[in-house]
Amino acid sequence: MRLETLHALGPLILAAVVVNLLLAGWAFLAGLAGRRTLNRAFWIVLLIGLVLVVLEAAAGILLAAGGARPRTLLHILYGVLVSVTAVVQFGLRPDGFLRRTIQREPLAFNEPRVMALVCLTQAALLMRAYMTGALGR
Repeated sequence: MRLETLHALGPLILAAVVVNLLLAGWAFLAGLAGRRTLNRAFWIVLLIGLVLVVLEAAAGILLAAGGARPRTLLHILYGVLVSVTAVVQFGLRPDGFLRRTIQREPLAFNEPRVMALVCLTQAALLMRAYMTGALGR
């Protein structure tokens, strides 16, 4: 499979978007139920979603290193934002490096609310990155 094909593979991108939308809904419903933390299954599904994002990002980086350029440079900006959001998602997991930094008082951190927003943002960024890469807008 060519690198361009992997990077623009619709089912791979769709899977990453669907996983993030699923996680956003999961966290939202957990927050509505009054939970302050998310269960282990949530974090396992998040890691699966992150693997999909890493595959996309790695293919994009290798393409750029090989001299390929997207139709618009905005695609690179969205790729960077997707990557930063993936680092935030990874860092906010229990015992993650961001969690230790921002969680001064354990009861003040509303995990479901934060993760619902971060996962929803990631889904939107993934869709926008795809649109700028595939359509050039």
